[in-house]
Amino acid sequence: MDLGGTNMTVGVVDSSHKVLASVKRKTKAALGCDAVIERIVGTIERACTMAGVELSKIDGVGIGAPSAIDFEEGVVINAGNLGWKHVPLREILEKRLDVPVVVENDVNAAVWGEVKLGAAKSASDVLAVWVGTGIGGGLVLGGEIYRGSFHTAGEIGQMILNPRGGVGRRTLEEHCSRLSMVRAMETIVGFYPQSKIRDAFAVRGEDGMTNMIGSSAIAECYEGCDELVVRVIDDSAELLGIAIANAVTLLSVRTIVLGGGVVDALGKRYVERVRESFEWHVFPSTLRKCHLVVSELGSAAGVLGAALLAQERGKR
Repeated sequence: MDLGGTNMTVGVVDSSHKVLASVKRKTKAALGCDAVIERIVGTIERACTMAGVELSKIDGVGIGAPSAIDFEEGVVINAGNLGWKHVPLREILEKRLDVPVVVENDVNAAVWGEVKLGAAKSASDVLAVWVGTGIGGGLVLGGEIYRGSFHTAGEIGQMILNPRGGVGRRTLEEHCSRLSMVRAMETIVGFYPQSKIRDAFAVRGEDGMTNMIGSSAIAECYEGCDELVVRVIDDSAELLGIAIANAVTLLSVRTIVLGGGVVDALGKRYVERVRESFEWHVFPSTLRKCHLVVSELGSAAGVLGAALLAQERGKR
């Protein structure tokens, strides 16, 4: 399962890593923890039914969650977009499902999928950066997921870019996520009367939520060389490249994997801009030889990575 603040996706995966069935549902985090757990259980049961597999025959369940995770205990430490703190998810689900459960950070699960099956196959040192509504990161060092002493390693989205930026303008996530891009466009759209993104702002709905503008609408304007959108996205890509360069300068990893909805939607031009910025800022210059690749597994990375972790846990 790839558990997000907006959606949850469950895949039933066989021993050859083929997804036999997949179910996607709204998380509905606002309903509270108990209700979300009921939806998790129901979605897992539905996916098994669609795959024609009895739940009791499942070897294990892996879940990637948007939070720092105490991996050994299976505890979700602090998932802000779910409103969860110190939720013993593994214990709860093992009692409900009667199968072994593994809980991991969502981007850690995704990068593990890429290392085993995707763009970073067989790489031993990898930094993953997932750009979507927010920005998450994951690390593989020495061929193993690196979580750190406090279970929080890889949180590149919380890297400070501008310490004097004020509330909402300090971190990488607050400059380079989809939500931050949309907010930046909204701030200066009045100076670009010909921008096509104005149409997207006009149909957001009565609540005026900026996050109703999706990656596909932004990508369409970016591909059309809309001056406003190009300015915001290219600035964001430059800052993302700087942050990645800082992390690689510190860790000296060989491979960087970019993934997430924004990367998928904006494509090659955006990735090249990130790469250009990375090469300009990384130190020493020999690190320009790092492989910067795009996720091959796409939206399936988290599900496959979580399944792999569950499979590996079961073999111990």
